[in-house]
Amino acid sequence: MRSPSSPAALVLTFLLGACTSVALQTSAATDAPAEGGGANDPAPAEPSAVQATVVALADAPSFVAPNGTATITHLALGQNAYLGRLRMDAGAAVPVHRDPTEEYIHVLEGSGTMTIDGETHELGPGTTIYMPANAEVSFQNGDAEMIGLQVFAGPEPAAKYQAWTPTP
Repeated sequence: MRSPSSPAALVLTFLLGACTSVALQTSAATDAPAEGGGANDPAPAEPSAVQATVVALADAPSFVAPNGTATITHLALGQNAYLGRLRMDAGAAVPVHRDPTEEYIHVLEGSGTMTIDGETHELGPGTTIYMPANAEVSFQNGDAEMIGLQVFAGPEPAAKYQAWTPTP
């Protein structure tokens, strides 16, 4: 069997493999934190607490960034991966940062400029971005709203969204 080689096929393969193994909706994790868990504890749920879930986009919990220019909708959080729907206002930016695990973003709508380890890339609908663990990354959104699917290899980087405000 030939392995997929296009970026979209690789992301789909990753999503299917990682997200079907064990998925836990973030709202369930925040209702019952892991042992010793606090608001800043990114530890995944204990294996016995992890249950498969199916969630409609309309029912998934959403949170607004402290500056009000972005929202994240938590679609799935397991022990091996996180999947979210990221929406950013026109002109919004993500400052330079590093995440401890691999990250993927697939752009559904909008455009912008992504910088990964000093190399700049123009993005648009249908673009898939792969960011290695600990890569230095930043993003500048274009002049329209951007919507993308965000995947972290591991749940730890998604803990940063705990500081965001839940939407009604």
